[in-house]
Amino acid sequence: MKDQILTVPEIATFFGVSKKTVYEWCRKSQLPAFKIGQEWMVRQSDLQRLINAKVPKKRDLFNL
Repeated sequence: MKDQILTVPEIATFFGVSKKTVYEWCRKSQLPAFKIGQEWMVRQSDLQRLINAKVPKKRDLFNL
């Protein structure tokens, strides 16, 4: 299966933030982003791994 490449506008829509915020995240390496020409891109699978790492597992919520 081919990994989808997401653009800054797509990521901004997904997270409900401005494109400027996504550009800042990319420049600060807060997203696993790479550039093609002048455009920042993020692999969907890399973004999903980042989200999974940040979101606590259900079992962890009950063991607080």
